[in-house]
Amino acid sequence: MTKPDPARPESLAQQGYGAIRRAIRDGRIPRGQFFSESRLAASLGVSRTPVREALLNLFQDGVVEILPKRGYRLVELDDASIDEIRLLRVALERVVIEQLCARATAADIRELRAILKGRGRSQEDMFSIDEEFHLRMAELAGFKHVQRVLLGLRGKMYLIASGTHVPALRNQNVVREHEEIVDAIERGDCASAMKTMTDHVERSIDAFVAARARLAAVQQGIGPLSQPTG
Repeated sequence: MTKPDPARPESLAQQGYGAIRRAIRDGRIPRGQFFSESRLAASLGVSRTPVREALLNLFQDGVVEILPKRGYRLVELDDASIDEIRLLRVALERVVIEQLCARATAADIRELRAILKGRGRSQEDMFSIDEEFHLRMAELAGFKHVQRVLLGLRGKMYLIASGTHVPALRNQNVVREHEEIVDAIERGDCASAMKTMTDHVERSIDAFVAARARLAAVQQGIGPLSQPTG
């Protein structure tokens, strides 16, 4: 099964892939617990076959692990894994920016701005807009393989933030950072665009890591679930 292509209608398997990723992000699939294809399919309201195909893709992404006779389980990311995700995201996003600075057309810029207008500004909208923006940039740069790798890396980022809440201030900063990236690409300022993208990715990962630490503290009865400041 191929992963979602923003330019084509989604198949049932692709819809299942998206539904499971959202469930991971929202914390509806608990960490450390085994689950079966049938149980997950029932909880998501999706048939079993596309769920099986989606889980195999998520296994290839390094988001779930498969244990014989026990089922599936979310991968646990340690600090070294998170550092590696950070390095990969920054490196790939910078490659995309460099290429877009050299080849982006006025139509490309208009399309990116249209994506950023999005729907509303709820957390669900922000996640969707952010993902569409980054994946479409890679596609406009002509990097479909990079696009697929970025999709997998974003799945790992959802593991980091699973069940946490991204603060409103971080959402506001994400909107501003996206706009600054497109502005820099439009005026051909590649150095500025690459720096803004680097800061953008690192701040987002930092916010996810901080939110996860706070959630863990609450679960252990150590502290309140306060919101990070972005």
